[in-house]
Amino acid sequence: MALGGQDQHKNNYQFQNSCTLLAPGLLTIPEFIDESAHEVQVQFNDLELFLARSKCKKAKAVDFESTVFDYFDVEVPSGQSLPIAPVSYLGDTGNITRDWVVRADPVHLVPNRDELILTGPESLSLTLAEAEFLIAVLNEFFKEDEWYLEVVTPARWYLHVPVKPDIHTHHISKVLDRAIGEFLPDGPEGKRWRRAMNEVQMVLHHNDVNVQRQSENQLPVNSVWFWGEGELPEFGHSNWSQLWSSEPVSLGLAHLTRTPREQLPASGHEWLAKVNTPGEHLLVYNQLQRPVHENHIAWNQSINDFQENWLNPLMQAIRDGSLDQLTLVPCNGRTYQLSSSGLKRWWCRKKPVYAYCS
Repeated sequence: MALGGQDQHKNNYQFQNSCTLLAPGLLTIPEFIDESAHEVQVQFNDLELFLARSKCKKAKAVDFESTVFDYFDVEVPSGQSLPIAPVSYLGDTGNITRDWVVRADPVHLVPNRDELILTGPESLSLTLAEAEFLIAVLNEFFKEDEWYLEVVTPARWYLHVPVKPDIHTHHISKVLDRAIGEFLPDGPEGKRWRRAMNEVQMVLHHNDVNVQRQSENQLPVNSVWFWGEGELPEFGHSNWSQLWSSEPVSLGLAHLTRTPREQLPASGHEWLAKVNTPGEHLLVYNQLQRPVHENHIAWNQSINDFQENWLNPLMQAIRDGSLDQLTLVPCNGRTYQLSSSGLKRWWCRKKPVYAYCS
């Protein structure tokens, strides 16, 4: 029985069904937007209605990875960073590794006076062939230390290290379009890893792939960014009926907790037509993070797409009774929960989206 099925299905509907939709970046005001400027005054009617009539609750986590680890109740030892690299590796490959793993994503560093500004892997548009060529060159360099670099997607590279190093790194999202100086690896072995980054830059400087990319007016890959280090957490169990996601960290956590998982469909309409398991469903929509770092046109369009393809059909499902509750999680320290009774709160006046943003 699909949640969005025909009326006879709804008449026989015996189960409670709820949907928790993680949408990191949804309520993040981009740095390029001034709240007083006209460009932020665009009306997002469906989203504004949802936010006005839903119940807002505080959440402990204020970023995507912390949120999704909490939602799967996967514990990390006190004082340790979230092991994003091994978990996303499991989500990307389905392979369990007990190696110490760190993300080593390809980036472009732009000189700016006496600083280097980081451009992230999504902006490079690398092909898989280019990534594999670069990886082969770097693995020759890493061979002496018994480090092994693996490309899983053109934008996600993983470094396998035989011995756990004592370092602390910084999430790549905190460094995008910023000077890298204060975000370089630190800790007792930080110096070694900073030196490795410098040597990688020298290895890549005159690489054939980069020479070809520059001739085609594309940004070269002139460094990697180490982050997300750790070891795979212990297996557990979650209470989610199903995860719907194409994002590797959530897929890895679902694997760890033995949660059934499917790829996220293209729209809420498709999801409602496909889902046939009663209970609580977790959906991860991670297409709103990149536009925050682009421009106001891309940002506006991304939210419009989210409204049209996801929020609108899910709200309609609440209206017609095929969905009991929708919880929207922008991963900013707040959650927004809406049921059919909440939709009837006509006295709750809408406010512009930026009034909810952080």
